[in-house]
Amino acid sequence: SGTQASALRGHLERAGDRYFESLHAQRLEALSQMFGREMWARLPEAAVQQARTALRAAASRGQGGGGQFFGVAAFGGVAEDGSGFNSWMEKGNPFAEGRAISDDSPLSFNDGEGRSGDKALGAEDPAGEAEEEEENAEVRAAYIDEDEDSDENESIDGGFKRNGRVSRNAATGFSALGGTDGDGKGLSAQHPTLTASSLYLLQSVAEYLRLMRVLTPSMPVIFQGFCSLFERTMMHIFGVFGQHAALERDSDKLTPRLRSILVQAMNGSTLASFTPAVGEGVGAEASSVLSSGNLYGLKERAVALESLACIADELKRLKPGLKQALPHKEEQKLERFFGQTISSVEDLREHVYRHVTGLLLNLSWVAETIGDSDKLSDKLKVGKYAKKEISTDHSKWVDDLSAELTQFGAKLACADVTAEALVMLWDFAIAETASAIVDGFSRVRKCSSEGRAGMILDVQMLHGNIRHMAPQGTKEDFRIVDTYVKAFYTPQEEMKHFCQTHLEFTQTQKVALINQMAGAFGWASSVKSELIAGIGANDLL
Repeated sequence: SGTQASALRGHLERAGDRYFESLHAQRLEALSQMFGREMWARLPEAAVQQARTALRAAASRGQGGGGQFFGVAAFGGVAEDGSGFNSWMEKGNPFAEGRAISDDSPLSFNDGEGRSGDKALGAEDPAGEAEEEEENAEVRAAYIDEDEDSDENESIDGGFKRNGRVSRNAATGFSALGGTDGDGKGLSAQHPTLTASSLYLLQSVAEYLRLMRVLTPSMPVIFQGFCSLFERTMMHIFGVFGQHAALERDSDKLTPRLRSILVQAMNGSTLASFTPAVGEGVGAEASSVLSSGNLYGLKERAVALESLACIADELKRLKPGLKQALPHKEEQKLERFFGQTISSVEDLREHVYRHVTGLLLNLSWVAETIGDSDKLSDKLKVGKYAKKEISTDHSKWVDDLSAELTQFGAKLACADVTAEALVMLWDFAIAETASAIVDGFSRVRKCSSEGRAGMILDVQMLHGNIRHMAPQGTKEDFRIVDTYVKAFYTPQEEMKHFCQTHLEFTQTQKVALINQMAGAFGWASSVKSELIAGIGANDLL
């Protein structure tokens, strides 16, 4: 009759959702199994090129690929009476008449003499075939909408008009999914990093994009699957390389954004389900990856995190097209995925790199060596920095700490990490070193003005050594040390303001600073006690 069959259409939409849910469950299970056997090794350039080509084709309008058959495959054999479209699977697609169908297609039928349908396979001109596919794509996109504005269809249910708009938006939106190819990010980077599991994730994304074009009413469901695959990947990487205790609410080792994403990805499961069991992974045991003999899995951590960052950059290309193709009510979910989940990849990188930096760089001895520890001899208890003359030589701990940082750099060189990861690791190493030095200076009991000058000399000497070791682009941020040392010269009446505004220092460090200043400049006991009491009451923190 030319009118839309609402019952049939509703049935097809539900069948499409069921098909995708089944497919997505299989993809999640396969992805989890791959993570259990993941070697965390960088794939060759040829595999990356293949993934880039496949994803670009799936994200570009008019790229048929295998997607032209997903429509029939999605609805085959799912009808309530058990028959579904099995008859069409046997007879062939009546709408594909006159088009060549590949032998591996579920719609192919061979007459036994090398012919498929009325025409021999490969007989058609490839250019003309591509042209025809483009035209057919336009026809299929317009078919649902052709009666939307006609007078005789004014009484059609509004839901089907919305479906028509979704189909039209999808047709135009997917034209923008390809993004730009020369921005040097994602798979367009000079040496992109992919692992076996991340390659499988990109293949799944490409398949989901093709399904979105065919199953337009199921776009929101497919997009949710799209998101859950990426979140599951983040969770597995955290399960292998992250600090599990950081998921506790009272921990400050994770950003609230990242913790929220990880908890959502767990979906009620235990963390153990995202951690490879003994007997799986590199070297027959997952624990061997993270052993000290393997530099605590430094290379594997870098490959895993850089592959995740590569995928995140690649998915950012899809945002404009997805925003145009998805229904307006899905915009909030879209923005949350790209604004929260994708952005939290950087949080995860920082968490894992900071953790492995602490494992590779031993700074546990620094604070005690710099400060006036109770374990030191009586001769030294008077204070290393309670000097009466300005020293022209730096302290021995500067050489020891420089040697420790040299070993750290050698370990990074052995792991052959990317330049970006190398800079991040050095940034965290310098930040941890600076924090350890401040902690050591806070353990100095007595400090004279000459001794403070010696501190400045020590810091400058160490900073100069680091400048020669760290790669280009490193922040070399020693501001926290510089601020703490120079705070010694702050006027007495300004110390209250200093303690209130410098929240980077702990209560113990501020009390130590006040004691050092009071002893060096002869402050009245009442002044010192008042400042320390204010810190103890959290008034000056």
